[in-house]
Amino acid sequence: MNRVLVLGGGQLGLMMAEAAARLGLVVDRYDPERALLLPGTSDLAVPVSWEECQERYPVITVEREAFPEEGLSADLARSDRCVARGALQVIPDRFTQKSMLDKLGIPTAPWVTLDKAEDLQAAVAQFGGVVVKARTGGYDGRGTWIVGEGGDLSSVPAAELAGKAIIEQKIPFRRELSIVGARSISGETLFYPLTRNWHVDGILRLSLAPANACSDLQKPAEQMLKGIMEELDYAGVMAVEFFEVDGQLMVNEIAPRVHNSGHWTHEGADWSQFDLHVHALAGVPLHALNVHGPSAMVNLIGTPFESAWLQHPGVVHWYGKSVRPGRKVGHANLVADTLEGLRKGLDAWADVLPEGYQAVLDSELGLG
Repeated sequence: MNRVLVLGGGQLGLMMAEAAARLGLVVDRYDPERALLLPGTSDLAVPVSWEECQERYPVITVEREAFPEEGLSADLARSDRCVARGALQVIPDRFTQKSMLDKLGIPTAPWVTLDKAEDLQAAVAQFGGVVVKARTGGYDGRGTWIVGEGGDLSSVPAAELAGKAIIEQKIPFRRELSIVGARSISGETLFYPLTRNWHVDGILRLSLAPANACSDLQKPAEQMLKGIMEELDYAGVMAVEFFEVDGQLMVNEIAPRVHNSGHWTHEGADWSQFDLHVHALAGVPLHALNVHGPSAMVNLIGTPFESAWLQHPGVVHWYGKSVRPGRKVGHANLVADTLEGLRKGLDAWADVLPEGYQAVLDSELGLG
């Protein structure tokens, strides 16, 4: 296999195409919104038909979970060549996602469906603090409403969400962690170390890998992700976000694709998550990973490019997207020999980033 089609026209597919080129493989991207093909890393879009896709691409993968209900992308996502087809039937809907986790016996926040507006008050009585999540379409804090114990429920449009949302118990977690791993078409698996994540307003700002004091949690995390990938007969890279609660892991979200919290692997490991994704689909053996040292990934969100960044430690990955509030437009990776060296590098970055990053890069995080 030397050609892969990725459904989606964003930066994740572009980074897959870059990784593939280094192996002499071709990853082309299909942009569902424009109904056009983007060959390799090119921005010259061309039309493509179902027949041409069937002739050219033995394997189809995705860089996102949601696609139009009709059209070529929908047909390709449902085809037997799409290695994410099982995941796309389950993961995008939080009801089916949570139901699968319950079936597999994988810990997750207690939850109920929001079938009618009155269910919200009942859930608050049952759980105390709650998190209301739209069943589909929510990401980066969108489609999510958090209500603390005894909080005001009027901010949640419960009537509008009836039949379209779930309600989770609000979890008093210690840390947010994630694991990124891959499963090949033949069923071979490989995993990166657990990563510590910090979010602001639901958007990832900083990741640290390997996460500190997680040796006892690595194997359980791998087992959970492996079980999910096997259940969905999934091939490629997948990520799971966890809450750490009383020294145990609880699944928060699943992403059937390469993931923002795995971007540190660009410089922090011999093979990035994008390399690994392509390897898994191309039949390249999933060899053991060599992690280079403490690594940090700083998400660049809603901020224009600054040449000052290039004078600081680390490598900048810029996506070439128009800048708007809340939009991920790039990331910067820092690798050091020690945590203290990593902290010094992040302190330097704090001086050249917009207000709002300081709290995340501050010493209060302790890089723990």
